[in-house]
Amino acid sequence: MAKNKDNFESKPLFKLKLWYLTIKNIKSMFRDKLQLIWIFGYPLLFMSIFALAFGGVSSRQPYKVVVINEDIEGVPFPETSPDGSASIIFIDVLDSKDLEDYITLVEDEDYDYEEAYKLLQVEEIDAIIEIDSLFSESIYYLDTSPEVEITTVPDEVTEGVMSSIVTQIVDQIIKYANNITKNVEVDTDQITDAIELTAFDYFAPGFIIGSVLVCISQLSAHFAEEKETKTMQRLSTTPVARRDIVISGMLSQSLVAAIQIALMIFLAIVVFGAYINPSANIILLFIISMLFIFTALGFGLLLASFVKTQGTASGLAWLIILPLQFLGGVYFQIDNPLTEYIPTYYAVHAMRIMMLNGQTSWEALGTDILVLAGFGIILTIIGIILFHRKSAIY
Repeated sequence: MAKNKDNFESKPLFKLKLWYLTIKNIKSMFRDKLQLIWIFGYPLLFMSIFALAFGGVSSRQPYKVVVINEDIEGVPFPETSPDGSASIIFIDVLDSKDLEDYITLVEDEDYDYEEAYKLLQVEEIDAIIEIDSLFSESIYYLDTSPEVEITTVPDEVTEGVMSSIVTQIVDQIIKYANNITKNVEVDTDQITDAIELTAFDYFAPGFIIGSVLVCISQLSAHFAEEKETKTMQRLSTTPVARRDIVISGMLSQSLVAAIQIALMIFLAIVVFGAYINPSANIILLFIISMLFIFTALGFGLLLASFVKTQGTASGLAWLIILPLQFLGGVYFQIDNPLTEYIPTYYAVHAMRIMMLNGQTSWEALGTDILVLAGFGIILTIIGIILFHRKSAIY
């Protein structure tokens, strides 16, 4: 009877203890404000990223087109019409808002046919439109038909859409200029030596860059552990300068990251057979990846300036890593102006055009290199300044 009585009395006591322990744990959890940012911020950030990435994406993206204009310059409209070369008007119409849902002109630089063809082979673009040298004269003054040649990827739909759009535009220019109808010679052809890229071929450059982002978590967790174990506090009482503590941590992480990059490049190309253009430079691939390391370490140092525990550092690091991965185009490309402010975008872009297109010129890579260097220098300087504050040590 006494034993049953003890059990009866212990159950409410057990429930009471369980209740107080639960309350204690909840209070402890809410006491760590940075941990709360991770708990509630992660799902919100994840949802926001995918909304930005896919919210405005249509089922069919506009066709990417390079126009090679060989038309003789300075051929004006007849006197009865406004001045202007027919080829310029043709390009303006292609680039107008009326066609923005169907065509996007690639105008980053002036491509010659050979350069554009390389892009077409790996399906970086969908079509090349070549305007004949006598295009304007044929429309305004000659009895011959204006000629336009179109080369597309191996796809019947793309070939048909390009041919239809070009024919309609030229017809309208002829009617507007001369109020007559002429036959338009639009020759279309599909390339036969397209390089069949797999999804892995396309994403491999992004995977290499994505692996570097782990440095953010590693560096911040390293310094957080130093704070937790009071190692940082003890080192601050020695002749060792805080600058040396910071730089040594960054150098060690850089060395690990360099090995990681070399391993990722080897695995991607040699083991898993990712496509790499014969003109690509392996050493330059490694250098671009190493340049991005300083950006990642800069973010890690900024985070390390505020966190005090290793667990908080590891969690909050993903609030930085996720936007850099998804909005920076590591796994997919998104059509959003926000990407231009994400350093990962420039690293992935440089790696992708090197591996797939074999481009290694300063004209192709210069902007990416300068932006990455700028991000790395600025973030590292700000991180070191913040880390030097006394509150960042104790």
